[in-house]
Amino acid sequence: MKKRLPLQLIIRTIGIVLTVLIVIMIIHYSFIPANEFPVISWIPFADKGDHMLAYAGLGFSLFLAILQIPGSGKTRKEHVTHSTLHLTSWSGRSVVISLLIGSALGALIELLQPLFGRSREWLDFFSDTLGLVVGVAVALMILKLVGSFFLTRPWLYDPNWKDEVHELD
Repeated sequence: MKKRLPLQLIIRTIGIVLTVLIVIMIIHYSFIPANEFPVISWIPFADKGDHMLAYAGLGFSLFLAILQIPGSGKTRKEHVTHSTLHLTSWSGRSVVISLLIGSALGALIELLQPLFGRSREWLDFFSDTLGLVVGVAVALMILKLVGSFFLTRPWLYDPNWKDEVHELD
């Protein structure tokens, strides 16, 4: 049987790639002159909606890039009786780090925008932070839905699942 890619590696790779692309787009659109900024009519709330949407994507991708799934990674030496996929017990660190990094980026961009002929608006920073919260919440909801699938299939994410099954016999 072919060696499977661990779930952790797949999720983190997707998260890192998305994060890099979204940060590049945020930086580009944050520092171009205001008259060159494209008008996107389908996003509600004009400028604040743009900020929320961009930072929701950043929050989602940052969360995936930072997420550490229990049981993934190196094989454990000590034995744990069982491994299950519980979002509420292990995703808190990823939520906090995602919100802090995203907020720091938003604040830094708002501080630097006057150097590029753009205005500094703290309501934009508020929209950025609100977007981060929405993005992380969406990621948590998707992982909760997907997690129920993986809960009954530990071989997809836990390299130690065989040891635990054989020990129960």
